[in-house]
Amino acid sequence: MGNSPGEKITGPNEAENHPSCSRSIEQRRYKCVFLGLMTLFMAFVLARPSHAQEFFQLIRLSSSPNPVGSGARAQGMGGAFIAVADDATAASWNPGGLIQLETPELSVVGSYARREEEFSSRDHPEAETTGTTDSVDLNYLSAAYPFTLWGRNMVVSLNFQRLFEFDKDIRFNFASSGELADGSPFSVNQEVDLHQSGGLKALAPAYAVQLTPTLSLGLTLNIWTGELGYDNGWEERITSISRGLVGDTLVETHLEQFNRFSNFSGVNANFGFLWDITPMITVGGVFKAPFRAHVEREFTIKSRQFIPSLGREFSQTLRGQEDVKMDMPMSYGLGVALRLSDAFTVSLDITRTEWSDALLINEEGEKTSLVDGLPEEESDVDATHQVRAGMEYLFILPKTVIPVRAGVFYDPEPAHGSPEDFYGFSLGTGVIIGRFVLDAAYVFRWGNGVEGIVQGIPNTTADVRQHRFLASAIIHF
Repeated sequence: MGNSPGEKITGPNEAENHPSCSRSIEQRRYKCVFLGLMTLFMAFVLARPSHAQEFFQLIRLSSSPNPVGSGARAQGMGGAFIAVADDATAASWNPGGLIQLETPELSVVGSYARREEEFSSRDHPEAETTGTTDSVDLNYLSAAYPFTLWGRNMVVSLNFQRLFEFDKDIRFNFASSGELADGSPFSVNQEVDLHQSGGLKALAPAYAVQLTPTLSLGLTLNIWTGELGYDNGWEERITSISRGLVGDTLVETHLEQFNRFSNFSGVNANFGFLWDITPMITVGGVFKAPFRAHVEREFTIKSRQFIPSLGREFSQTLRGQEDVKMDMPMSYGLGVALRLSDAFTVSLDITRTEWSDALLINEEGEKTSLVDGLPEEESDVDATHQVRAGMEYLFILPKTVIPVRAGVFYDPEPAHGSPEDFYGFSLGTGVIIGRFVLDAAYVFRWGNGVEGIVQGIPNTTADVRQHRFLASAIIHF
C-alpha cells in the first residue's frame, strides 16, 4: 500500500541515527524485533497482497448482499412480492405494482436484526469463536399519491430505504509462529476485537402508470447519497493486543486500525411491470440497473510496542485517505401470484444478480472483484439465484381483517466459484382497521459451513444465524 497524502510515519530511523545509538547491539536487535512485528502486523491486518484486495477485505456485510425490497408484509411472505406489490413498498420490489394503490398513504417500517456467527478454522483452532450483533433501524419510509391524468391512472411516491447493513462485533484469539526473513523464530498470541457499524441508504422517488386495464409500468430512481442529512457509509475499528517471543525477546504490541467509508454516492433505477393475465393470475417483473458508486475512505493505523528487556517503547502512526469507485451489479427477477380466492394468495419469485460485474476501481484504475478480491481477469464469481415462495390468508371479520403470512426462501451469497448456500423462512401477521394497517414479520436466515476469511485467517468457516423482526404502520387518507 503506497503512502497517501496526509500520512504521518514515525519509525526507528530517528533512534537509529542518534550518535549514541548508531552502533548499539541492543538498538539493532530492537530494530529487528520491531520490523519483524510490523511484518506480522501488516500480513495479519491487511491480509492481502495488493491495495485493492486489502480494500475488499474491509467490506463485510452483515445483511444479505442481494438487493431485496422492504416491508413487514412482503417479508412475512418470504419476500415473494414481485407479482403482489400492492402497497407503498412496491417501489423497492416492483414499481409497476404501485398502480394498485387507490388512496394516498403514508407508511413506515422499523426493523430489529440479530446476527449470530460461530467461526471455526482448520488451521487455527484457537481462533474458534462466536460473534453476535444487534441493531435497530428505520427500514423504510414512504408517501404515495394516486391520481388520474390524460385518462390514465398514475401513482407517484417518495421513499427512503435502508438496504445494506454492516454491523458486526467479533472477538477472537489468533496464534502465529514461524521464522522472520533473517531466520529469527517468532511465536505470538493475539487477542483481536473487530467492531463495525453503518449501512447504505437510498432516497427513491417512484412513478407508475396504468397502460391498459391489465398492464402497468413503473420506475424507481434510487439516489444513493449522504448529502441529505444522513450518513451513507460504514466504519470499522480493529484492535489487537499481541504477546510473545521474537527470537528470545519478549514483546507486547498494541495495534489499532480505523477505517471510515463515507458519502457512498450513485444513482440507479428499478424498472417494473405488473400484468394481470387473468383475475386469478398476475405476473410481475423487475430490472434493477447496475451503477457506479463513489466512496471516500479515511484510515488510521496505530501501533505501540513494548520490549521489557530493552526497556524501550516504540510507536508508529499511519494515516491516509483515498477516493474509490464501486461497480454495483444488475439484478432482475420474475414473479407470479395466484389469487385462489379473495382471501388467499400464493406467490413465487426468482431473481438473478450478476455478481461477476461487482468491481472495485482504485485510484490507479485497477479493477478488482468485490466478492473474491481477485483482479477482474482472475476472478471466478457466479451469479446468484434467489428463489422465494410465500402465502397470505385473510381472516375477514365484520370490522377488521387479520392476515396470516408465511414464506420460505433460498438466498445464496456470492463467493469465489460457486455461491454459498443460505436458506430461510418467515412468518407474519397484522391487523387492518379502517384506514390503519399494522403488520409484523419474523424472518430467520441461516447458512452452515460458509467458507470465508476471518480477518486474515485462512481456511475459516462460519455457521451463520440471522433473526429479523419488522413492524410497519400504514395510514390511508
